[in-house]
Amino acid sequence: MPEASLPNGVTLHWREAGRADGPVVVWIHGGSIEDSSFMVPDLEPFFDRVRALFPDTRGHGLSSKFERPEDYTYRKKLEDVLLWLDALGIPNAVWGGASMGAALSLLAAVEAPDRVRAVVSISGPPYEPIEEDKRWWRAHRHLVEAGRFEEYFDANVRLRMGEDALARLKSRPERYAEITGRLRNHSAASLLAVLDETYSRTHWLEECARIRCPVLVIAGSEDTFPTLDMSRRVAGTIPNARLHVVQGGPHFPNRSHRAEVQGAIARFFDETAVLRPQPTKPSA
Repeated sequence: MPEASLPNGVTLHWREAGRADGPVVVWIHGGSIEDSSFMVPDLEPFFDRVRALFPDTRGHGLSSKFERPEDYTYRKKLEDVLLWLDALGIPNAVWGGASMGAALSLLAAVEAPDRVRAVVSISGPPYEPIEEDKRWWRAHRHLVEAGRFEEYFDANVRLRMGEDALARLKSRPERYAEITGRLRNHSAASLLAVLDETYSRTHWLEECARIRCPVLVIAGSEDTFPTLDMSRRVAGTIPNARLHVVQGGPHFPNRSHRAEVQGAIARFFDETAVLRPQPTKPSA
């Protein structure tokens, strides 16, 4: 995987696919146990049209790790991604992803609108975690403290995708070992910091009213955070945002109902023309 040493001291790794001369799509993984490897299949139907970039945000995959929760905030991660795009010479892109990556993309559209052509938000929560999820983290935190990362991984997959999804993953032992093995790049302290930050986030839905680019919100009807009602509120807060509901979909409908989600993304790309070349600004 390529890597970039950023001016803020972070080393960021990423995956890349598609056309080198295509419009750029930055597609960002979820939080907690996730990294860029989870996201590549989502954009496979578009590889003949786009340059797809899949970063490992700080604290994930092979990118830099820290041992303080305050080093993992959305704004810290956004700073990294913008510096990384600067290093690649990319002035703007379509942003998107799932869960944490979706919320990070929404924040980019709020705080760096000139860098964001459009957003695809799959289960992106600009909300404080619900109390049930906070209780779940308190009940499972001891696993990470004790270095029992694989047990925590299994519990997290059960929470977000269900027992059947975990069984399907474990039926592919090489993939399971690859994913859980990457968690061993963490110390207990650095993984605790990632997760403590995750479960201490605050509510910022109202900031999404400032977004002016095209936005597609994709929600699973069975998701518990954000619930379908929460995702409807996200779409209702952003001017002219579109909402696609995946009936029966969990927190990651891009995995359980991938073809449907890819179809919704394709329609969004085509109807909004966000992948068309932008006119070149005349030089001064």
